[in-house]
Amino acid sequence: MTSIEGAHCYYCLTSFLFASPIRKERTLKQRWPMTQLFERTFVMLSHEADLTEGCLSVGLTHLRKATVADKHAFYTGFLNTSIAFERLMKLIVVCDHMLDNDMEPPSKSELKSYGHDLTSLYVCCKDLALKHGISPFKIPVADSIESKMLSHFTKFARFTRYYNLDTLKTSTSVIDPLSEWSNIIEIVIKEDVPGNKLQKRLDETQAAHAGMKNYSFNINHDMHGNSVDLLEALSAPVKHDLAAPYIMKRVFNLLMPVMELLSALGEKGFYTRGPNETGPYIPIFSETLGYYMTDPKRLMKKKKWP
Repeated sequence: MTSIEGAHCYYCLTSFLFASPIRKERTLKQRWPMTQLFERTFVMLSHEADLTEGCLSVGLTHLRKATVADKHAFYTGFLNTSIAFERLMKLIVVCDHMLDNDMEPPSKSELKSYGHDLTSLYVCCKDLALKHGISPFKIPVADSIESKMLSHFTKFARFTRYYNLDTLKTSTSVIDPLSEWSNIIEIVIKEDVPGNKLQKRLDETQAAHAGMKNYSFNINHDMHGNSVDLLEALSAPVKHDLAAPYIMKRVFNLLMPVMELLSALGEKGFYTRGPNETGPYIPIFSETLGYYMTDPKRLMKKKKWP
């Protein structure tokens, strides 16, 4: 049983126990048959929410801790966060279709037609938020950090996840995902990280470098694939670590409208019955997403999800 199913079992039982005498005329077995407490779509969508939560947890946690010293964390973050974004938005598409079609889900081919284009899905979600009268869903301003992040995750979902293999023999005009993310980090450092905090940490790094430069050597590459000297090898992780909380704040600027929309549609779908008053067909997704929907101050301090 998933966390969503468990919560809804509790909801259903307590709803019955505290129902009015008139409503109690129907037994629990009549209202919620024990052989099929939930419709199949409810169970499948609950499982999909669990899968998405897993990807989101891994992706966000790795993006938060990643520095140039452990590039695998960046790749893990890109892969799982882009997957989670796509699945969250496709859950929104599914809920909208079911609400419009007597709880009938879309076909495999209908869902597949959306592909892995996260940018198009994001625009689609904006339209669906407007359609259902749900809180404003804003598309990132062109050339903003959030816009660059959405573009990055879209390209990674579509093709740059294969960049390392694709460019073994032939060059390409597509930018390396590590290099592109490094450019985003540099903008975040410039726009978001307090200058005095950055300078203090870099001064400490300079002091450490001065004490070890005559006794150490370095073999490392930066996010662009270029060889770096010892000072840069020491400085880059410091800058990445300082930027990380602000990176996550920007990622959540993209993520929160999607989670809020899915939560609202889940709430609406749970209380909407299908033909012959059957249901529920759609789970309340906020019971899972609640772990991720937090205020900016707590978000900046958080290092692990959920």
